[in-house]
Amino acid sequence: MVKGSHDRRALYAYIKGMTMTPKQAPIFALLLSGGLLIGAWIFQYGFGYAPCQMCYWQRHAHKAVLALAILALLLTTRGRAGPRLFAWLLALSLLVSFALAFWHVGVEYKWWEGPKSCELGGAVSTFDSADPLAMLDKPIRPPACTEAVWHFLGLSMAAWNAVASLIGAGLMCLVATSKGTDL
Repeated sequence: MVKGSHDRRALYAYIKGMTMTPKQAPIFALLLSGGLLIGAWIFQYGFGYAPCQMCYWQRHAHKAVLALAILALLLTTRGRAGPRLFAWLLALSLLVSFALAFWHVGVEYKWWEGPKSCELGGAVSTFDSADPLAMLDKPIRPPACTEAVWHFLGLSMAAWNAVASLIGAGLMCLVATSKGTDL
């Protein structure tokens, strides 16, 4: 037997053993969206990176994925809904997350204009300890959506969110179309 074909067969067997079933898809979605959401909160509250308006929209999309995944776990374990249906719904919700993130990336790189409410950008007001309630009279402005405040390997947080959401949506589509007997 040729060594290359043996290696290829071993790789295929390994990948086949790693496949996700429709019943496992909600757990993956919980881990993916939950991880991205927790990561965003760590950047916000741990490192002080204030999110823009479009960042919040992406967070809402992940909250919807989490709610749908929890609903899927509750209903599919009780036999009240089909796991494939929820895999498709999770794929759709992750595609919404991808679309919002990709839109944000385009705004950051100035490929297209963002919403008018994103253009202002936030000026950090100074805190007056003598009159702490004075801050309540000043408008709160999040940062401009065009300014990516953090990059890793050349990609902004919105770009990484787009990549992760698209991969997650692709995996959900593969799971939903897989042939299996555990459905």
